[in-house]
Amino acid sequence: MTRPPMNTSGTRSKPDFIVWMNVTTSAEWSRPAVGIVRVEQSLAKALEDLLGSGRFRRCVWQDGRFVECLEQKSASPTIKAAMDSILPRTSAFELSRRFLQRALERYSYNSAFSDLDESDAIEVSIPLENEYPLEPQPGDVLISVGLDWDKPYSSEFFNIKKKRGVHVITCCYDLIPVLFPQYCVGDVAPRFREYFSTLTWGSAGVLCISEQTRNDYLSLCRSSGSPAVATCVMPLGDTLQSGKVDVSKEITALEGQRFLLFVSTIERRKNHEVLYRAYHILCEKGHKESLPKLVFVGMPGWGVGDLLKDIELDPLTQGLIVQFNHVSDDDLNWLYQQAFFCVYPSLYEGWGLPVAEALVHGKAVLSSDKGSLPEVGGNLVKYLSPWDAYAWADAILEMCEHPERVAAMESKVKQGYKKRTWKQTAEVVSAFAESVVANQQRFPLTLFPGYDFSSEIGLHAGPVLCNMGKRGYLMHGPYWALGVGKYRIELFGQAIDKSATLIIDFLSDGATRVFYVRHVTVEPTHDADSPARIYHCPVPIHSFDISVDRPIHDFEIRCFVRSGNVELTRVNIFDQTPAR
Repeated sequence: MTRPPMNTSGTRSKPDFIVWMNVTTSAEWSRPAVGIVRVEQSLAKALEDLLGSGRFRRCVWQDGRFVECLEQKSASPTIKAAMDSILPRTSAFELSRRFLQRALERYSYNSAFSDLDESDAIEVSIPLENEYPLEPQPGDVLISVGLDWDKPYSSEFFNIKKKRGVHVITCCYDLIPVLFPQYCVGDVAPRFREYFSTLTWGSAGVLCISEQTRNDYLSLCRSSGSPAVATCVMPLGDTLQSGKVDVSKEITALEGQRFLLFVSTIERRKNHEVLYRAYHILCEKGHKESLPKLVFVGMPGWGVGDLLKDIELDPLTQGLIVQFNHVSDDDLNWLYQQAFFCVYPSLYEGWGLPVAEALVHGKAVLSSDKGSLPEVGGNLVKYLSPWDAYAWADAILEMCEHPERVAAMESKVKQGYKKRTWKQTAEVVSAFAESVVANQQRFPLTLFPGYDFSSEIGLHAGPVLCNMGKRGYLMHGPYWALGVGKYRIELFGQAIDKSATLIIDFLSDGATRVFYVRHVTVEPTHDADSPARIYHCPVPIHSFDISVDRPIHDFEIRCFVRSGNVELTRVNIFDQTPAR
């Protein structure tokens, strides 16, 4: 993916697509990053590092659309004075002030600006054309990998893709609510099936985090009749972000103790219960004194209240099972480094990032054999049935009594595991975005008047519009997006019985920007009594060319009937922009 050429004003000199990353989930998240939040944040940073600020932007959903996500940065006194003169310092204008600050810093202003005092006028020049946009433009790519099923924008992906011309790439982490509804609360299962159908119709491409997930997703699409869209397996980076090491005292209290580590939200599917049962079995058999602590790292979820109460009250396991709800990346790194070995008994996973993170730290791992977990660990992990508490008890006891076997597994991991970086993830996603843009071009675009356009006087007959002798707008719309370029428009149809006179035009910006207007006379060419006549119009009744110098979001093709009867069957739009 190449960076677009820039001119001296910092604008894009040629049309090229920008990759936008939807970071709404992260922007609204106030707790330590976990799971999907970590993926969104890590991928966004890696894509920015890979593509540069000229090709990559973050955006958030606000007021019914995606807008650029601007960081709150301190402004110079001069810029602050200019901002205060335009917008007040109130919470209502907080986001607007960020946009204004960026505009004042990025674009040209009076060279004597720094010498002005508060009584002087401030002259600011902000070019309106060919500048970096504040939201995704036609032809751009929008990548969304957050908690989208809980967000209002997921139902808008179809319109963003079809009407605004943005290539939407979404993500399927897993189909757990569809495959295992018993592990989900309330009406999540039917909602998820509907969500994935909506996601498919609204996506130009779907990222899947494993082959298991991709197979599950494609199977759901086939069974539900959803369209086939491009898919790509996105390998998740398995390195934790960590800056200055600052481990909490609560965590370092474990220093010098042997402990097993299970990193996961505490919920029924993650199967903490089998570990509790395994520890209960071992304690019952008299092995309590030789058992290391069992550390759960994760917040409690739905359906585990009874389990946590059992752990709290069980006299056999009391003091052996420890839970940490909120840990930083530094805390988590320390726990991985100090753990005796790691366990992961989940009943199903779309990927299983904690297994990968444990392997990155060179740790031995006992894991469930379900879902995609064997994809993560390969032959470096010992796999067990997640349902067999006795098998887990035996495996844990064996490794505790034979630490040399743990050391042998660690040696194998350190020699054989190849860590996945977020840079590699970004490279895969970037290449997929390129392929989506190349393969999902909408041109030539065929529109059907009866389906895609509105009418004031027309009768809809399937894909066809006919005026039945009335005068007025037979066709107008579709109010979609069109990117910068040169286009040829062909209008197909025919006059019935006698010639018809039309006015055909092409407009945008609420019909205020006119690209083309022409009076047209159409002669009848087919037998008016033939029932097939409306579908066989091989030659357009009119065609014309337009040039678009900046993206438009509501192009409108109108056909006004002045006299006669006419039927409109289809409109073709061809992209004739010269290749760069």
